[in-house]
Amino acid sequence: MKHALRLGTAMAAALVAVGNAAAQDARDTLRIGMYSKAPSRGNTFAVPSGVPSMYWWEGIFDSFTRVDDKAQILPFAAASWKLIDDRTWHVTFRQNVEYTSGAKNNAANVSAMLDYITGDGKAGALFTSYARNFESWRAVDEMTVEIKTKAPYPLLPGALARFYAVDMKAFRDLGVEQFTNKPVTSGPWKVERWTDSEMTATAHDKSWRPGKIKNLRFVELSEIVARRQALESGQVDVVTNMNPDDMKAMEAVGSVVVANAPNIMSFALFSEDFSPDKKRWNGKPPFADRRVRQAVNYAIDRNAITKNLLNGVFEPASQPANPQTFGYNADLKPYPYDPERGKRLLAEAGYPNGFSMIGEFIPGAIANDKEIYNLVAEGMGRIGIKAELRAVPFSEWVTKLTQKKWEGEGTGFSYLVDPMMDASQPFNWYSCNAPAVFICIEDHMPLIRAQAQEMDSKKREAILKELMKKANEDALSVALVNGRDIFGLSKRVKNFKSWNRVIVYEDLIFG
Repeated sequence: MKHALRLGTAMAAALVAVGNAAAQDARDTLRIGMYSKAPSRGNTFAVPSGVPSMYWWEGIFDSFTRVDDKAQILPFAAASWKLIDDRTWHVTFRQNVEYTSGAKNNAANVSAMLDYITGDGKAGALFTSYARNFESWRAVDEMTVEIKTKAPYPLLPGALARFYAVDMKAFRDLGVEQFTNKPVTSGPWKVERWTDSEMTATAHDKSWRPGKIKNLRFVELSEIVARRQALESGQVDVVTNMNPDDMKAMEAVGSVVVANAPNIMSFALFSEDFSPDKKRWNGKPPFADRRVRQAVNYAIDRNAITKNLLNGVFEPASQPANPQTFGYNADLKPYPYDPERGKRLLAEAGYPNGFSMIGEFIPGAIANDKEIYNLVAEGMGRIGIKAELRAVPFSEWVTKLTQKKWEGEGTGFSYLVDPMMDASQPFNWYSCNAPAVFICIEDHMPLIRAQAQEMDSKKREAILKELMKKANEDALSVALVNGRDIFGLSKRVKNFKSWNRVIVYEDLIFG
């Protein structure tokens, strides 16, 4: 599939702006073209941590831990952790994590972070979903925090990969608005300027993991064709979220990296009724019925999606986890393409003539996502479901998610297994106890609760595999393809690595 080369006015203006800045900073600046702005800029507490925000944040903040491409949890701002008993952890932090304010991170500062996340009611839902497992915390010495959990919590070290070290005194003194626009950070670069669509940063010499390139610059280029053309013209060095059909063009001017991504592209089907006053569905939308969800899954030709739209770079998905994930069930197969069976299931559920629905999605977040969701809608149409698709900017989509202000009955919403590459992670959202419930299958809850407290890794893996089986049988969502991230690089960029959507910026060099 070829992209149209004709640019809209806004896109052309964005490329001109990128070109003007590129001429000034090309020699000693790593320039990155992003598909979206960071919705909360430098306020890491405000939105769920994940892409696109983590692409921006990983170069300026230090996460507590990191998870590499082999799903190993690595020390980062946290130097070590120790399980004292089933409900007590001691997490010891590095002594050399220094903020751009001159302050150093310590146990008291981390405790203040946890106080804010759990007590002020202003942190994003993802933080709340992790921290709600915490019963108490305290500094036991200058660099060690004791965290007691409400129940056994085997995932704590991996969960810490989504907590970023923040200078809480600076956060309080500056106030949220000022900190958001020019945050105090501890990573390899410090922010010089942050606007609605661009961030520039320069070297933070006191960082414990200094970068090898002097300056860092992010710019939002929402259209894939704009990102590709910016790379081709030498205006940027790295572009994210590219499509398979752009790979040859990018290889001609540099190189391409295809990395396993911690997501399974999916289309969520709501069992909850979000219509005004619950009048449209009387509180029970069609997708509350398992047979209707199964019908949609049979209506989708996943092989056609991977072959025609993804050039075989991706493979069809069978469950809420990918093969690199702890708890993945290798015995499960993707739903076969069988629209006639889908029609029969729809009729059995009481919808012989189908129904109409609205589905919302974030454009440009996943390779060829608009075209893929169009094929999903076409598949639904073949069994009688008329799906109207609506593209929604990421910042607006987050509001819809967290405030449950959906306009329809479904949304593009990937299963995410990060930060710890664990099959339990999709159920932070796809379950009855999610911060903002949109799908609730009560039969899954005993398994969800059991795996969350099982400290024996072999027993826990068996529970997760059973949970994957239930998710497949119950058609928890429309699992489409296992995630891949495609990056384009200029010829001068060397040592590029992407670990589960963490770009290891500090290792990048120009060669």
